[in-house]
Amino acid sequence: MATRTRTRTRANEPQPRARVAALQRVARDTVAEMKKITWPDRETTRNLTLVVIAISVVLGLLLGGVDAAFVRLWSIF
Repeated sequence: MATRTRTRTRANEPQPRARVAALQRVARDTVAEMKKITWPDRETTRNLTLVVIAISVVLGLLLGGVDAAFVRLWSIF
């Protein structure tokens, strides 16, 4: 049984200039979208960071407590 190997033709390959043009278009679109972003001010960023840290600490303590309870239950049985 003979097997066929696929060969790439020039028609299927993107041209180098088309690739460069596509990358330039992506870069321009990215810069344009970044300019549309409304970035938070320093105070908002600080407050939201503190909220994330506080929630992380609370959840860490909660999960640590649950883990400690399971360890004690496991040692009883």
